[in-house]
Amino acid sequence: MKPRTTVISVSFNSAQIIKKMLQSVPDNIAIKIVDNCSIDNISETVSNFNNCELIKNASNQGFGRACNLGASESKTEFLFFLNPDAMIDHETISELEKFADKNPQMGAANPLIKSIDNKSKLKMSSIIPCKDLQRPKISEFGEMPILTGGALFVRRKVFEDIGGFDPHIFLYHEDHELCSRISKLGYSLWHVPKATAVHVGGSSSGRSAKVSHWKGYQMARSRYYVLDKFYPKKAFKKTFWPAFFGLINPVNLFSIRRFSKYIGQIKGAFSAKVDGGAFEITQNKNPLSGMKTK
Repeated sequence: MKPRTTVISVSFNSAQIIKKMLQSVPDNIAIKIVDNCSIDNISETVSNFNNCELIKNASNQGFGRACNLGASESKTEFLFFLNPDAMIDHETISELEKFADKNPQMGAANPLIKSIDNKSKLKMSSIIPCKDLQRPKISEFGEMPILTGGALFVRRKVFEDIGGFDPHIFLYHEDHELCSRISKLGYSLWHVPKATAVHVGGSSSGRSAKVSHWKGYQMARSRYYVLDKFYPKKAFKKTFWPAFFGLINPVNLFSIRRFSKYIGQIKGAFSAKVDGGAFEITQNKNPLSGMKTK
């Protein structure tokens, strides 16, 4: 039987953590790895998997643009966006497909996502407006107000109809923004517990103050950009004040990495106030480009 789903994953110096994900995907499922200009041995890692294709970007174009590129190279009925530090069970994709077949109004779904120590929780809130739904039990099927992008199963037609991920979001909040547009199109979002994924964890970008500052900066710019779509007069306040209170939290004052993160967020908030927070390739002065996977 011809495969109905393509797995799409974005790599950035992820060679050391992506192998477990690749091993967890059934051999008959095509995998598209979109690499954002890594300096590791991702080509060698991917070459060991016959069902995997590596697509290389000439620069780090962010999560959403990379996902869109992978999707454009896929022709299957479903797309499964999967983080490089995640693993799935052998039946996960087939269970998601079965659920989609029984629920034609399903636009996207998350499998049951567990941590490496077998803990799981469902995110029911977002920085943007979403449906007020009762929290389903972890072990039960349930409609969700929002989904996470770490293991996101989407109908390709729906993904194409809404134009994919917003290319102006470099990193963070792009999954919730996408889900909002799927809901507006009249499709529902679901938690499918018979399908499971494990978030293994493992940083592909290092854990330094410089990295934390850069990530905080990008997070705030994305937050402002997304919030501006829904709260145009409050986007700055809703971006700046969480960063400010995080900065003055005594716990964060004694951690260089956390302190740097919130400094980055404050700078990102003011930067976004000037230009709207939309990502352009020329704006991406990425301090991670010279770092190897840890």
